[in-house]
Amino acid sequence: MTGMTTTDRSRLGSRLQMARGWYWAFGVNGDPYAMLLCGQDDTPGRWYEQIRSASDGPFRSRSGAWVVTRYAAASQVLRSPGFTRAAGEAAADWAQPFLDVRAAAGPPPAGVDELAQEYRESAKSSGQRFDLMGALAREIPVRGLLAYLGLTGADAHRVTALLRSSATALDARLTPQLLAVTEETVAALASLRQQAGAEGVWASAAREMAANAVGNAVLATLRTPGLARRLADDPALADRIAAETLRTAPPAHLEVRHATTGQTVEGANIAAGDEVVVAVAAANRDPEVFTEPDRFDVDRTATRPALTSGLNHPDGLDEFAARHAAAALRGLAETLPDTALAGPVVHRRRSPVLRGISRCPVEI
Repeated sequence: MTGMTTTDRSRLGSRLQMARGWYWAFGVNGDPYAMLLCGQDDTPGRWYEQIRSASDGPFRSRSGAWVVTRYAAASQVLRSPGFTRAAGEAAADWAQPFLDVRAAAGPPPAGVDELAQEYRESAKSSGQRFDLMGALAREIPVRGLLAYLGLTGADAHRVTALLRSSATALDARLTPQLLAVTEETVAALASLRQQAGAEGVWASAAREMAANAVGNAVLATLRTPGLARRLADDPALADRIAAETLRTAPPAHLEVRHATTGQTVEGANIAAGDEVVVAVAAANRDPEVFTEPDRFDVDRTATRPALTSGLNHPDGLDEFAARHAAAALRGLAETLPDTALAGPVVHRRRSPVLRGISRCPVEI
């Protein structure tokens, strides 16, 4: 796309606009998954509930995808070798550049204590009022990613800018972005591949998933009465807060798989090649599995673990995000009891996969 002609660019813009229009039309005419893809809500819970209520089994969206919201079906799809991320020719042309964002596997996450110290020191140097996302959540993961890629100096600055420019890559696979944003993201991914190979593209997803995990974990701590004080008294609680955050607000809300053969999921006959979208965030709030599923409870004693988007396709992204969430909570444990939101939390639109947080102003 970086070398497209004016006609090609016009064609791409039309395709993006048309897909967006179809999703909106499907949505306002009763398709909750299509409305979810429009990405206009800060809290998508109502769409998950409508999808769950629309069918006893997987919901067949007018977009063509099967959508799974129940824990048992989600676990079956995510864990089964009969469902793969390989899309072949199934994806629309505007989504093709983003299909391999999760194709590579990254490094083992850094130690929590080491990362916690980075978050602690960065918070101290950021002043009394700062943007949690800009000052910490998006910046600290980049340091480790650059070290992993072996980049320093001008190369490190260049890749850092590319990581910022490719922030919408995971969402762009499912939701058409604005034309200018799509072009910027495609160009950034191409440059990341040239600069650092598939691992550079992996770093793009890692940065965004980790940043949102950190943001959501801190927000949950601040919004749950008494939790910040408990964390300050017992920093080891960070692991349980991070785990509950990843249940209620996983780093990737939606995971796309394709059936390799004809299969049955909760009574639905899934044909070979069919797209199945697992709503991980909805499955992790299944009332048949989790008591009071919408309540943030670090003392929860669930009989089954929360699901993650990387099951059976281990790329390390969920683990990377979880490690940063736990480390940030440990690093900020002493200051969180005296920390408050200093303005509205701004979520990115057209972000059904990440539910990306653009800005989170806090004051200590």
